Amino acid sequence: MTDEATFWRRSWLSASATAAIAATLIDAILLQRKRAFFTGGFLSVDHIKTISQGITFVASSLTSDAAVLGIAVALALWVAGRLSIGRRPAWIIAVAAGVVPVVVVDIVNYQLLAYLGDAFDFGLMFDLTGRSPMEILAVTSSHLVKYALAAAFIVVLLLVTGWWVTRRFRSALALRVTFRRALGVPLLVLLLVAAATTVARLQSDVVDDGLKRKLSGRLVGLAVDRMSDVDGDGFGILGRIRDPDPFHASVNPYALDRPGNGVDEDGVGGDLPSAEGVYVEGPDHAPRWTSRRDVVLVVLESFRADAVGRRIADRPVTPVLDALASRGVAAQFAFSHNGYTVQSRRHIFTGSVADARGPSTLIDDFKANEYETAYFSGQDDSFGGPQESAGMERADVGFDARSAPRERYTTFATPGSLAVPASVVLQRVEGFLAARDQKRPLFLYVNFHDTHFPYHHRGIAPLVSSDSLEQFEIGPGRLDQLRSMYYNTASNVDRAIGELLESVRRALGRDVAVIVVSDHGESLYDGGFLGHGYALDAAQTRIPFIAAGLPLVVREPFAQSDLRDALWQALGAADGAAAPRVMTDRSKWVFQYLGSVDRPAQIAATWLDHQIVYDFRSGRVSTRAGAWTRPDALDRTSAMGFLALVRMWEAMKLARAAS
Repeated sequence: MTDEATFWRRSWLSASATAAIAATLIDAILLQRKRAFFTGGFLSVDHIKTISQGITFVASSLTSDAAVLGIAVALALWVAGRLSIGRRPAWIIAVAAGVVPVVVVDIVNYQLLAYLGDAFDFGLMFDLTGRSPMEILAVTSSHLVKYALAAAFIVVLLLVTGWWVTRRFRSALALRVTFRRALGVPLLVLLLVAAATTVARLQSDVVDDGLKRKLSGRLVGLAVDRMSDVDGDGFGILGRIRDPDPFHASVNPYALDRPGNGVDEDGVGGDLPSAEGVYVEGPDHAPRWTSRRDVVLVVLESFRADAVGRRIADRPVTPVLDALASRGVAAQFAFSHNGYTVQSRRHIFTGSVADARGPSTLIDDFKANEYETAYFSGQDDSFGGPQESAGMERADVGFDARSAPRERYTTFATPGSLAVPASVVLQRVEGFLAARDQKRPLFLYVNFHDTHFPYHHRGIAPLVSSDSLEQFEIGPGRLDQLRSMYYNTASNVDRAIGELLESVRRALGRDVAVIVVSDHGESLYDGGFLGHGYALDAAQTRIPFIAAGLPLVVREPFAQSDLRDALWQALGAADGAAAPRVMTDRSKWVFQYLGSVDRPAQIAATWLDHQIVYDFRSGRVSTRAGAWTRPDALDRTSAMGFLALVRMWEAMKLARAAS
């Protein structure tokens, strides 16, 4: 029995070592190809700079692969022994059991990042889709089909192969050990390797970044993070976001920083000074307005700022918006606070970022001033729940995609996916306008959803381009077609805005004030990423803002939450016929965040000409779109901007908690 156990351990060691070498080599090739990890280059934030870093990473990679894959190898050898499979084929099966999962995960990750970009964060996506697997499926279904078919084929192939191997290589010399003996040594090795690699990761950000991109590194990191959460606050030492003090539950990355108590509860920026711990937003109830001007507010979905004024093949993409801007104003520096529709819509309607202003919204403001309020949306505005409501339920007349599910152009009818085309929204608006009392002042909200991913549906006409891609065809290799398809859909939305305004003028018999804004931008592989809500860059957060027919004062940089107060001022102005105007304020900045205000992945301060971003996941800061660095390495000017950003966020959280 001793000889058999010794031979089994030798087989396990050699199979684990072989699988680890193969896995480390595969991962190294992909890390170099995708991120220039060993040489530095484009998109390489953390990369090997010294020989000692290289040796440490390779050693950590090999040992973590050997430890994690060694569990799979041990299980495969034990199963092979139970099935009386010969020693040599059992060894080959064990190596395959270690290597195949790595190959599969690497292929899926590589394809996913090639499609969505390296900024993709599954944890963030899960949070932004309401932690609903169905919403994720609705977005990714067309791309998952091929993987599901491939997985089914692999499962069948493995079953057939297993049946054949069991019959073909049955042997009396099979390696047989007890289950406890099979996993005893591998588990001990895993614990020792976890401790050693944790030390290496805590000492080197480069090693940590590389291991996070490996299957074994992620699994070991997850286990260590769970075990190191000794204070029970949900954060450990190797997680996606690290605990600044693992031994005190009151100190964690998202704790409220109590001002002036000498304790830095969130571990960033030091203790919040008492003088900077107060955050105040505007009043909750609108004043009486002197103006009774009808107001049409159009909110566009995933609409890029650079679509306005663009020309394709010498044809204007947005002739309606261009004309509207020519008789009013178009802000060049308008921004969303984040890249998520639900939160952006609420910021627009409440005039608040921290939700510390009160429960009322623009709907309540106009109703208090005796307007009829009507709300028409091309999407399901119940998504996000009551806490993210824009007040639609209090409008005099309301419609969203839930009222016309059979007319949707989306495949799925889940709340985060359900959408109807602009033509359906226009039809419902026209029906409402025909039946109302035209003497009463009107606040009309209209949302068009068509420019949302996948950027095209059957109702889109070829206005500036005939390019179209099926959802599964979208990828960086079809960038030119993707962008021309997107801008053509934007042109269709522009035409819908023209039809909407013509219908309103015809029904009311008078000119109206018009405001057009987007919920957020859209990255079309700008910086290698597709979509929105994963970075606080210009592509995803810079938005169009156009106003006409109202003396609106637009202070740039203009934020979505600025609109409510600007409307109050404009509608209360003595000279209601004055033209809107843009003012530049270089001292002003827009607060932005990824995720939620309470638990963001990133926060940012965006000025007219520069931006400071802090990433909670890495604990690093980027200034003026430069390289990511530690806060303590910032120059004096950048450090002041960083502290202003952090303290604004901390004060916001205190105000939210108080309200």
